[in-house]
Amino acid sequence: MIRDPSLILTVDVEGAPVRIGERVRIVPASPEGSVDERFLGHTGIVVALVFDDPWLQYPADPLIRVRVSGLGEDLFFVRELEGISERTGLLRRASPPTWAC
Repeated sequence: MIRDPSLILTVDVEGAPVRIGERVRIVPASPEGSVDERFLGHTGIVVALVFDDPWLQYPADPLIRVRVSGLGEDLFFVRELEGISERTGLLRRASPPTWAC
């Protein structure tokens, strides 16, 4: 059996760059255009933090699931969002919480 190491949290995480329920605006962040164009320029609400590789990403570098009214939800990198509070310090390697294992 293969265990999926992903960690999806719908509660606030100390050290994360956003809080659940925070309003953010989706902006272009790279020349490759990795953001779905339907979401660009829209404002949405943070609904979850996704850690595909919790050992490397937790707590400061999650993918951020944002819900945009009328469009649905998608995942974004921190650099693709405006309006994020200045909460993060240095990105650091940390163990996921014991309850997540």
